[in-house]
Amino acid sequence: MSINTAAGRGVWLAIILLASACCAIGAGFVLSVVGVEPKLVLGGAGATFLGLATLGLGACRFVAEGPQNGPSAE
Repeated sequence: MSINTAAGRGVWLAIILLASACCAIGAGFVLSVVGVEPKLVLGGAGATFLGLATLGLGACRFVAEGPQNGPSAE
């Protein structure tokens, strides 16, 4: 599937956000099992989601755009 089509971008966005949400749920579960305060559980899960979503979207953009300029002849 091509990333550069509108449908491809939508599918990859859904995959990245779903994976980020699953990891955030896992992080929240681990924090709650350890016995952390509820506000820190929510903060940790939220930070995990934001970090992974940002990383995933940045990586997807990096892969989709490829090299901008070829090697210079100088």
